[in-house]
Amino acid sequence: MSASILFSRREALRTITGAAVGVIAAGAQISRGATSAVHWVPGLQLYTLGLTPKDDLAASFAAVAAIGYREVELPGHYDHTASDLRRLFDNAHLSCPAVHFAPRPIGGMWDLTGDLSRNVADLKTLGASRAVVPIPFMPDRIYNILQHPPAGFDEAAAGKLFASLTADDWKRAADLLNEKGAIFAKAGVRLAHHNHGLDFVPLPGGTCGYRMLVELTDPRLVDFELDIGWAVSAGQDLPSLFKLSGERIRLLHLKDTKRRGKHAHDLASTDIGTGIVKWNEVVDLVRHNRIEHMFVEQETPFATTPIDAAKVDYRFLTKLFSGGAA
Repeated sequence: MSASILFSRREALRTITGAAVGVIAAGAQISRGATSAVHWVPGLQLYTLGLTPKDDLAASFAAVAAIGYREVELPGHYDHTASDLRRLFDNAHLSCPAVHFAPRPIGGMWDLTGDLSRNVADLKTLGASRAVVPIPFMPDRIYNILQHPPAGFDEAAAGKLFASLTADDWKRAADLLNEKGAIFAKAGVRLAHHNHGLDFVPLPGGTCGYRMLVELTDPRLVDFELDIGWAVSAGQDLPSLFKLSGERIRLLHLKDTKRRGKHAHDLASTDIGTGIVKWNEVVDLVRHNRIEHMFVEQETPFATTPIDAAKVDYRFLTKLFSGGAA
């Protein structure tokens, strides 16, 4: 298994314990108003770069800062201590306000199992105030298949598997978020859920996983990190999602997609501004909502290289959020 898979938020859905299917934080408030431009603190989800523990993290973080990014979000720990990562971020003049946590053990990631006091300590060391859960809790019938995928298990098979999540499964996911959110809250950390395409698979009664999480999680404990690309790929109307979520969408993943997804785990990721996302609509939504952090994220395949894609995305969004045309 490629080491880079360990740090893939998207592929965390495939690789739970080993499935092989291929401006500083203090200034991170978004200014908004009916007539003013929206100013964004440039953030990058480091999953974009596909880094592994063997890579030169110091050089990679310096390259991210050189583009103009000022915040990063961690997909995993790269087999480094929180103190080591904080030192590398400080040296690159980057802040890390958010970290991804798996609901069940996944290699290379922090997770929500066991005593969370060590995880809280790591978050404090990193300077992070947000713990983001990038996938719902997977029941054993799915988790076990992902540990030992059968021959021929591919994207479409993964999509079918994830689409088998039931309303009871989503209720269990909501219960876990409430339980862990209460623990984090006592330490001054906010928990958030991050969506993928599977969150919007229709369930009986006209609902879906995302709606159930909004309805069943405690607004005092659980926020949302909306992944724009996955939502649009799943055919969602962004203004409607913001209306459903109230003021609970506090983080965004800025991502584009070439087309609608063909199944629950299909995403045609592309350079931001070259896909079907309506970016002027996104700016308007940011302007009128309480977004605290926005992270660029792009997934494979890349037209050039991951770092070049991060540059293209940064330039497009900087122009967009400064009032330029999308």
